[in-house]
Amino acid sequence: MRCHHFESGECRSCTLLDVPHRRQIADGSARVRELLAPYLAPTGIAAAPDPWLAPIPSAESRFRARAKMAVTGTAAAPVLTLPGQKLGADLCDCPLYPRSVEAVLEGAKALIRRAQVPPYDVARRRGEIKNVLVTVTPDGEHQVRLVLRSERALDRIREHLPALLSAQPSIVSVSANLHPEHTSQVEGQREIHLAGTESIPVRTGEVTLFARPQSFLQTNTEVAGRLYRQGAAWIAQSASDRAADPSPERDSPHPAPDSPHPEEGSPYRVWDLYCGLGGFALHTALALPDAEVTGVEASAHAIDGAREAAAAQDLPVTFLTADATGWAAERAAETGPPDAVIVNPPRRGLGRHLSAWLENSGVRDVVYSSCNPTTLAADLAQMPSLRIVAGRWVDMFPHTEHAEVIVRLQRTDPA
Repeated sequence: MRCHHFESGECRSCTLLDVPHRRQIADGSARVRELLAPYLAPTGIAAAPDPWLAPIPSAESRFRARAKMAVTGTAAAPVLTLPGQKLGADLCDCPLYPRSVEAVLEGAKALIRRAQVPPYDVARRRGEIKNVLVTVTPDGEHQVRLVLRSERALDRIREHLPALLSAQPSIVSVSANLHPEHTSQVEGQREIHLAGTESIPVRTGEVTLFARPQSFLQTNTEVAGRLYRQGAAWIAQSASDRAADPSPERDSPHPAPDSPHPEEGSPYRVWDLYCGLGGFALHTALALPDAEVTGVEASAHAIDGAREAAAAQDLPVTFLTADATGWAAERAAETGPPDAVIVNPPRRGLGRHLSAWLENSGVRDVVYSSCNPTTLAADLAQMPSLRIVAGRWVDMFPHTEHAEVIVRLQRTDPA
């Protein structure tokens, strides 16, 4: 991919842009394989001598579904750049975004000029608009969010918003996010709906997710779809393996001491912890129509979107707003552990408590999707009974050092 902002030195956020894309994939995959080598299943447990499948590649450009732009300049001449950029170049035409995003960002600049909303000055702590956030769907629809310091400019924005919507009919959802604090966080807690729908449908893999303003959505939609398909395929394979071997050791997930035993003949149970908008859970329900699938997520915004998606596609998934660690421990004490668990934690990983619960739960099959292989390795070090039997490096963030990886874990004898 060529980028004139990178070549001129105006923007260096794509730190690996001068490295050929194929080499980025090869090098990133090699680093992850080396990092996770101590956690591979022993011979005889893994299905193949080399558990690593081919990486999931991304397009080199136009792949980013979410634009997060900081507003600088003046109300008469706003500039949209990346948060943290010191040079302040206008990056509306960044080649990471689909071409339609540039027109929407230019429309947002026109709205700022018409409404005379002063950009927030970090040094002086003055001004109103901090960021413009745009999400684009595979169908070319856009969600726009304006991150403001206060409500002072809202009346002017409402007055001039129809001009933006008329010029950019692909914008189907607009909201204002209030972020009064002087912090590096991109957005605040309060969202004010301004126009259009409350959520936007995002076709991802085999399902349609419904993204609400404050819910997490993977930034690379095409790659995310392949990621969800892979996780669901591994869960389906685990269910098939269990059905093909009805021995007592395989007939239940080895409940922890004092936990209830699942009833014989009960449906295959899958828990998707940190389920977000439900990508893994919904794909799993498609792959295993008779399974009992439950998704758990702390964000109420995400769960609202996940429930909307399940209802729209008639998929029998239960979505709950709860802390993943506390819910898993309490639910397992009541009903016994599930047959399989999917985890997709934030960058900090599972942490000590959830890792300990998984290690001691008796759950035989786990799919772990990680956006930070370092914390994945730390979690695996705390779960010596669960080892990698298959894995894939995922090119979610081309041209950067950030890495996504998904691994299939199976229970072995404790180390």
